[in-house]
Amino acid sequence: MIQKILQSKLNTFILVVVGYFLIHAFNQVLADLLISLPGADLVHIPSGFKLFFVLIAGWLGAIGIATATLIIAVVYKFPGDYFSGFQLATMSGLAPFLAKKLAVEKFAMNDDLSHITIKQMVVVVLIFAFLNSSLNQAVLFWNEVNPNFIEGSLTTFVADITGTLIVFVLLKLIAKKLLKVD
Repeated sequence: MIQKILQSKLNTFILVVVGYFLIHAFNQVLADLLISLPGADLVHIPSGFKLFFVLIAGWLGAIGIATATLIIAVVYKFPGDYFSGFQLATMSGLAPFLAKKLAVEKFAMNDDLSHITIKQMVVVVLIFAFLNSSLNQAVLFWNEVNPNFIEGSLTTFVADITGTLIVFVLLKLIAKKLLKVD
């Protein structure tokens, strides 16, 4: 069924936009509930889905992530500030796209993810976490939302890695259960 959805570019785009928007909203509710717990800000589940969507949908996934991020940014994070929202959206779509592109070109990962190794997956996750945290924090620093670029980047880097690893482990377990994949 998922292959049929991904055959249509419009369906893929809609799936990514709606899926990422809902995941981000769920994460926000969860974060609001857990805000008082130490380390709660060190896990960002949407990052894992951001990378996952771009790994499976390529440039279309990146545009879907950027579109969902623009909606989230303009409505919730920077109400009415389209310029900041556009900057954040661009970086949110660009980071996973560049991570995939670098992993394919420099670390011999197949573009279609066939025969992906654990080492390649770790490399793409680390590249993504570095790019995502740096680019998003650069936007926040530039727009004077977060005055501490280094601290924000480090916190976001850790949150991106943990969120991505949690998502990928869960997806692997679900795939193993549903598809009886080893």
